[in-house]
Amino acid sequence: MNWFDTHICGEHLRLSPDRALYWPRHERLLLADPHFGKGGVFRQNGLAVPSGDTGADLDRVSHLIEETGARELFVLGDFLHAPPRGSEPWLERFSQWRRRHAALRVVVTRGNHDRLSRAPAQWDIEWQPGPIVCPPFVLQHEPAPSDAGYVLAGHLHPVVRLGSARESLRTPVFWFGDAVGVLPAFGSFTGGSKIRPQPGDRLFAVGPDIVELTLAGA
Repeated sequence: MNWFDTHICGEHLRLSPDRALYWPRHERLLLADPHFGKGGVFRQNGLAVPSGDTGADLDRVSHLIEETGARELFVLGDFLHAPPRGSEPWLERFSQWRRRHAALRVVVTRGNHDRLSRAPAQWDIEWQPGPIVCPPFVLQHEPAPSDAGYVLAGHLHPVVRLGSARESLRTPVFWFGDAVGVLPAFGSFTGGSKIRPQPGDRLFAVGPDIVELTLAGA
């Protein structure tokens, strides 16, 4: 996998085409909005959507951990799509994944989809109700500025449309503004919201590689 190396607030960060961010100084992998179990919720409500999305996303996380050697995984909200039910097959799939990575520290800062959710205790997940201050960054779900540091967040599922009116491509992006950076949604079964970047913002399009964009190209 071709990572893109950049610096934010003087910190070396690595951006992955798998829509995750690695902070080498802390051996910490960050991702936002995996929405684990979302496909199961849709199927329970009678919508015929393919199964296996959570398992495939967990395989992606495993690959990122193995590639980076990360010792910590921080999820910037919307870890779950809805409160889990005991009969959902993906719950056992996650339990197996957690046993495979038993030494990994997993921390979740709650998102709007997590507020009524409780993960099984055996998953050994640290749930944080609000922002996590890790200087120079503040890790939180919603992309609002903070006096405590530069915010890294999720929630928006940012995408841009590239190209002309006749031929265009919609792609997820990492979006870094003056005070807030927003990660793309990690979950493979999530939508996206078109963003309106401001002059001076930095955009990194996600594809087979990470490509830094100019605003004229977004």
